[in-house]
Amino acid sequence: MKSRVLEIGVGAGLAVLLAACGGPQAQPTPAADSATTQSGSQSPAQNSQAPAEPVPERLDIDYVGDGADEHRLDLFLPTGQGPGPFPLVTWVHGGGWKSGDKGDIGRAEDIRMVETKQLLLDRGYAVAAPNYRLAPGATFPAPMHDVAASVRYLRAHAAELGLDPQRFALMGDSAGAHLAAMTALAPDKADLQGSLGETGVDAQVKAFVGYYGIYDLSTRTRDQKQVCGGGKPGAESSHGMLIGTDPDAPEGQQKAKAASPVTYVSATSPAVILFSGRKDCTAPYPQPEEFHQALQKAGATSELTFIDTEHADPQFWTDSAIHDKLIAFLDRHVKG
Repeated sequence: MKSRVLEIGVGAGLAVLLAACGGPQAQPTPAADSATTQSGSQSPAQNSQAPAEPVPERLDIDYVGDGADEHRLDLFLPTGQGPGPFPLVTWVHGGGWKSGDKGDIGRAEDIRMVETKQLLLDRGYAVAAPNYRLAPGATFPAPMHDVAASVRYLRAHAAELGLDPQRFALMGDSAGAHLAAMTALAPDKADLQGSLGETGVDAQVKAFVGYYGIYDLSTRTRDQKQVCGGGKPGAESSHGMLIGTDPDAPEGQQKAKAASPVTYVSATSPAVILFSGRKDCTAPYPQPEEFHQALQKAGATSELTFIDTEHADPQFWTDSAIHDKLIAFLDRHVKG
């Protein structure tokens, strides 16, 4: 039976918490064969105008220029809807900051993001999916530097790619929601945004969409313990691996807060919509709830929807009610 969708608005209280742990994790997908894909790494000077007919699929675009697999993105444009320019949703994959791949967006199993990807294309949105460096080989802020660089590349090359650089949104699931939120909420923090690739534009976006994300690394261990009895503690936790230290120790708390989207909430934050599960033990419900409340308290636009399910449930990507909320939000705040 399909779970009931609950929308949380201004001043909503805590619901009865449900203690059921677990949830599937996105698995790595082998990189596409670059010999059979189209790369879009030309500079604006080489191709400064949108194509008469948009190229529907460009794979393995090198958004930094260093040839690294971690610095490639895929771009998909709507078909049969004219030459654009199209608004863009950049989706950042999850995987506990240590796994996952941009190719997850095209898979029909596991998280089934492919269904939401097709929904976006059908509604006139281009979709991008970047890779980024993973822990433990890379620690924060390196993965965020990569996500920000991918957005800057797409804005700098918007004309030849058929995109509207003034109508960008960031979206992510799980660890990807964390990185996308950080990029969206801290566009003016040079140390967090980094200087990879294109630097003549910034990574500002009009909206952020988060699916079962982690928004306060300094309280995640507490939330997991209170909601589900606990997760991996300290430096062994996935968020500890991300920041390279124990997030629960006094010396780690500062790093955890500096790497948390909730730290950067302000009245000028982009519009936010969050989808999370009440039974989630990976990103427990206080994570989106307190992030949502902080945004509203600051005067920013925020919407929060809970469903009665676990982390990364396929329902997030297939439920028609969630689809309707997503498109209404993007049409209002991005497509305009």
